[in-house]
Amino acid sequence: MQKLLEETMALSLDQGIHEGIFPGGISRLAAEGQSTTVARGRTEAGGSEVDESTVYDLASLTKVVATLPLVLLSVQRGRLSLSDPVAGYLPELVRGTDSAGKQKITVFHLLTHTSGLPAWRPYFIAHQGRDAYLKAIAQEALTAAPGQQVVYSDLGFMLLGFLVERIWDESLDRLAQRLVFEPLGMQDTAFNPLESWKDRKVTIAPTEDGNRYECGMVYQFLQREQGSDNQLCALVRSSVDSFGWRQGVIRGTVHDCNAYYGLAGVSGHAGLFSTVGDLERYMHIWTRADGGGLLDPLLRDFAVRCLTGSLSPRRALGWEYAAAGGSPEQVAAGCSGGDLVSPFAFGHTGFTGTSIWHDPVRKATLITLTNRVHPAVGEHMAQWRKRHHNQSFAGLAYARHPAKEEGSR
Repeated sequence: MQKLLEETMALSLDQGIHEGIFPGGISRLAAEGQSTTVARGRTEAGGSEVDESTVYDLASLTKVVATLPLVLLSVQRGRLSLSDPVAGYLPELVRGTDSAGKQKITVFHLLTHTSGLPAWRPYFIAHQGRDAYLKAIAQEALTAAPGQQVVYSDLGFMLLGFLVERIWDESLDRLAQRLVFEPLGMQDTAFNPLESWKDRKVTIAPTEDGNRYECGMVYQFLQREQGSDNQLCALVRSSVDSFGWRQGVIRGTVHDCNAYYGLAGVSGHAGLFSTVGDLERYMHIWTRADGGGLLDPLLRDFAVRCLTGSLSPRRALGWEYAAAGGSPEQVAAGCSGGDLVSPFAFGHTGFTGTSIWHDPVRKATLITLTNRVHPAVGEHMAQWRKRHHNQSFAGLAYARHPAKEEGSR
């Protein structure tokens, strides 16, 4: 039955390659102490075959693999509380627009994407460095009062990264290495891998050929904000045409432009690189009874509950929560974990083509790494990912409980 599960996962990855969604990928399904790993395709046309040592740009998985555990460890060690106002640690946040509303933003709001901050801004066109980014976020108008709406926000996790750095007086990358990666034995996980691993030979899957996709996002942003007197819009409009976009294939530097141009490759929302094996080690925090020896099990169990009530999409701390809710359209869209995960499952995705989903009912974790942004952003990733999750989890169920042969009793 193990062979059948491998064949099912391989067929799914092959389908993604055949459809041109990504050039190659690797998927690992870990359940009850055993792992099934399947790698297919190449890192790029004519490139290396994908295997367990292939390093991928995790994109937004950074939020749950680096920033989330650092925040929770800060709580565990008494440096922070989830109910603390963010402005108590980052007073610059309330020295701008909507200061009264921003006074009410807590650490909990940032982790559950209920802060009222917008999803994304092209700060990198006009700003560099943490201080400049913090001032820029302070000038943003809130889209809703804190706690009233779920808006998945890169800005919120940038702030969490800044906050953790401030309370520990240490950079986010060094903190993550010292407090999370080293204790868990994650030797192939880092920000800025070309610098971090300059003495090692590693294969890093490339991302986009230039930053054409995010360049398009910038012009779409300016079109939406046409006529706005927002200071950021004016700065972006005056600089975007002469901006020094990367040319050629991006490899080993973070694909996300705010992380790359604005924050030197290290941010709470993006910038991390890793392998499928290291991500399985990381997930021991969330899957083992002892919290992987790192995180208090009670705090861990609280973090993976649905904590946004009737708001939709449902969120745990950092993680997406599987239980559907909201409008008929949102229910129909379902979660990125697919149709066959239990209502208690949680997970996250990354724009570059990465994902982690854990289902505590199935006692199974599915980790998938692809570079669907190479050489250009692949379409239909969301649809493929759900099919892949459905096939993999169904394959696991069949492997555990194979159907009886016809005619048997």
